[in-house]
Amino acid sequence: MSDWAADNDPEERRRATIAAAKTRSTLIDRWSREDVGKLESWAERARAAAIHARPGMRVLDIGCGAMALEGLLPEGCSYLPMDCVRRDARTIIRDLNREPFPEIEADMAFGLGVLEYLYDVPRFLRQLRMAVPRALLSYHPLDRNIGRDRWSLGWVNALNSVEMAALLRHAGFKSVTVVPYKPKLLFYLVERAPAAG
Repeated sequence: MSDWAADNDPEERRRATIAAAKTRSTLIDRWSREDVGKLESWAERARAAAIHARPGMRVLDIGCGAMALEGLLPEGCSYLPMDCVRRDARTIIRDLNREPFPEIEADMAFGLGVLEYLYDVPRFLRQLRMAVPRALLSYHPLDRNIGRDRWSLGWVNALNSVEMAALLRHAGFKSVTVVPYKPKLLFYLVERAPAAG
């Protein structure tokens, strides 16, 4: 489907997403486009998320796109990008709908605009919890996006905010903090152990 460039046509996006969902596959062509991740709203989301990192952390950016998060991290952070396509020579390439989470060493992971595109969210969350002690994930819950055509946005699941929090706890995260970001978009700050303090 290399003509995902019909990205401005919601009906075409809807058809492409439904076709991909039948085989539980990722629309790699969509994510291969050079302009992916360069939306200002995505950069704004990265700015709001970056404040949750601490200086000196090893940060994994899952679904890194244009890698806007890298330049926004606190001093001394090291940055490891991961995506389903190569973004630069450092990129860990993983199609999380097909491949297991990589073995990595990181203090915190960010998954901004990732969960909506995963078919097996519980599996991903379990693997994430085993890989990193802390993470910040964004999600557009169904109950905050009533009437939105998720298929036309390329989204392949529809969890409400209570279900998402429950899945995070079930995955083994002991601390789950919902951080309102925008009316339709929430951040979930999660940790394996409750925050000290």
